Amino acid sequence: MDEAAHASLRTLVEQNAAMLHAVAATTQSAHGGYAGLQDVLGELLDDAGEGLVYVRIARPDGRLLVSAGLPAMDRTPPPHRWGDGRLEAMPRDGLIHVRRPLLLDRNEVGYLQFGVSVSTLTAARQAILEQGAAIALAEIALTCVLLSLIGYLLTRKLGRLLAGSQALAEGHLDHRLPEEGHDELSSLSRHFNRMADRLQDRIEALEYTATRLQASEERYALAVHGANDGVWDWDIAAGTLYLSPRCFEIAGRDATTTQAAPGDIAASLHPDDSARFLAELREHLKGESTQFMLEHRIRLPDGAYRWVLTRGVARRDTDGRAFRMAGSLADVHTRRQAQQRLQHDALHDPLTGLPNRALFVEHLNSALGRQRYSDKLRFAVLTVNLERFRLINDSFGHFAGDELLRRVAERIGEHLRAGDVAARIGGDLFAVLLNGVSAADEAGRIAAELRDALARPATVAGHAVYPKTRIGVALSKDYHDDAEAMLRDADNALHRARRGGDGTVVVFEPGMHTQTLHALRLEADLRGALTRRALAVYYQPIVALDDRRVTSLEALVRWPHPQHGVLGPLAFVPLAETLGLIHEIGMQVLERACADLAAWRHRLGAGQVPPVSINLSARQFLEPDLPKLVLDCIQRHGLPTEAVRVEVTESAAAAADGPAPAMLARIRRAGIRVLIDDFGTGYSALSYLHTIPCDTVKLDGSFVRNLAGDARLGAIVRRSIELAHDLGMSVVAECIETTEQEELLRAMGCDFGQGYLYDRPLDGEAAFALLAAGETVR
Repeated sequence: MDEAAHASLRTLVEQNAAMLHAVAATTQSAHGGYAGLQDVLGELLDDAGEGLVYVRIARPDGRLLVSAGLPAMDRTPPPHRWGDGRLEAMPRDGLIHVRRPLLLDRNEVGYLQFGVSVSTLTAARQAILEQGAAIALAEIALTCVLLSLIGYLLTRKLGRLLAGSQALAEGHLDHRLPEEGHDELSSLSRHFNRMADRLQDRIEALEYTATRLQASEERYALAVHGANDGVWDWDIAAGTLYLSPRCFEIAGRDATTTQAAPGDIAASLHPDDSARFLAELREHLKGESTQFMLEHRIRLPDGAYRWVLTRGVARRDTDGRAFRMAGSLADVHTRRQAQQRLQHDALHDPLTGLPNRALFVEHLNSALGRQRYSDKLRFAVLTVNLERFRLINDSFGHFAGDELLRRVAERIGEHLRAGDVAARIGGDLFAVLLNGVSAADEAGRIAAELRDALARPATVAGHAVYPKTRIGVALSKDYHDDAEAMLRDADNALHRARRGGDGTVVVFEPGMHTQTLHALRLEADLRGALTRRALAVYYQPIVALDDRRVTSLEALVRWPHPQHGVLGPLAFVPLAETLGLIHEIGMQVLERACADLAAWRHRLGAGQVPPVSINLSARQFLEPDLPKLVLDCIQRHGLPTEAVRVEVTESAAAAADGPAPAMLARIRRAGIRVLIDDFGTGYSALSYLHTIPCDTVKLDGSFVRNLAGDARLGAIVRRSIELAHDLGMSVVAECIETTEQEELLRAMGCDFGQGYLYDRPLDGEAAFALLAAGETVR
């Protein structure tokens, strides 16, 4: 305000000064003096009001030339001083004295002094100050209001920013600020929201990454835990080795620390595995393998060893040098033991612990290989068969049979020499490799000693048994590199030994192989014939001795062989019994005979066709449903049970502890008559005859052939016929070839006869023709 007052005052002074100079100059030039100026200034002062108060014009010596206004002023006061356009001090009376030089006549310089009243200016200044104060107060109030409003707005937005920052700090990443307005705080809010968005995206990405990392770590931990493996990390440069607790657990040590020295690992290796372990580790560190992986053994604190699987991969620098290696340690001891057990079981018999056939052949091949490099090296192979082993199983049970096999294996092992090898190559079949035998007699002697050792009684399931064996021998001098052939030929010799008595030892000869090949071919042909149902049934009549009337027929199996012609039962039935094919043959014969009977009865009438007897092998009685099979076949062809009879050998029927008696009793109850074949050749026939469930006995042909020239034999036959009749049985004599034999048997009371005297076995058509021609034979 002072600056404005001084500026106004200065303007007023300058305006008055300029006006007075102009008036003074004009008056002097017009009137030639200042007398007229006195009047002019008086009028001027009257018109000036409170602005211009007085005017004085004086000469240099102070004499006044003009004096207008303030007549009471007796002397001219000194002028006020100005500094930098401002009064040095504001007059208290409100009158400012201003002096300016003035050019007078005769070029004399006087001065012009006037007074200006500042009371109006002061009042205006006061008014201005008051108005300014009011305006200032209003501005201040408005400013306060504006500042309060602005402060409120700023405080609210800043509060929002503070709250938003606190929310973000507390993890509320979805907190956002309103963005209304265009001021800096609104812009700051928008930046805050964008920052929050980016922060939320970043946090969510980090959380997703952390979740995936945690899941990956959990999967890894679960995989490691599931695999039950230990983890190791070898810092090659620093020479430190980290081992997880599982590694120490596998090694059987307490995990007091996670660090170990690499040298400790090498010291704990099994001596047989150490060199290989270190060699493969060096290869991997050199980069010669993509992965280090080795199964090896480590020593446990108690001195035992455990199988482990060590795996690892090295990390390399730019020069290819390994600076770090990490991997896993797995306990494979149980698996390794299982593999060893499996390998042992694959090559050994689980019952006796002896090598099996595969391992025995390997030993045999090894012996043949050594023989090729040494002509003096000789050895032999024995095959040992335990006789009547099936009888032990059937009588005392399989547990007793297994115990007997173990006893036999132990005795064979006790009898072996150093370097010999024993094996179990079949159910009741053993093999022995005799290393270092020079001749057949030495091999035979050792085989005989072994046979005698095995024959000693043994207690099995509380029963004393006497093992009987047969042994086949094959010598190595005839073999070069075929272990299977040598074992086969020892088995061929064993088959020849089976034809002899118990305890037979047979050494293989070249002719045996030809016989064996013939048997093998015959076996293959027989199996093919059974598949094609190519066996034929022939019928031999059984006649009444008093009138040669045909009373029945015996069905006999024949094999029409494509190369060997029609073969009788002796050519293939023993082989079929050995191979277990006899039951199938018997059922095919029964099926064919029933079919022929049904056809004959249909063509000739039931009264014209006599019954047919079917032979049952002793081995067929091992089939538990044999009676049902026989009855089903008969019924299937619509035959009465009395149309079919069965024949069974005396040895099978008389075995009281076997299954035959009970089955024969069931067959008889069904209405089928039973004939005992080969009577008198097996057990003590007379003592067992009353126990055999049968209707007819057939005297064996050995009695009939020698009957004419042997009175004692005749007496036995006569008494046998009488005994059979006393027991209610009829008698058939087999192999009658002469009329003399027929007469003798008729005189002894024999009921029926069978043999070449009456007719040879006939095929189906010839038998039908015989029956159609009449009831008697020539």
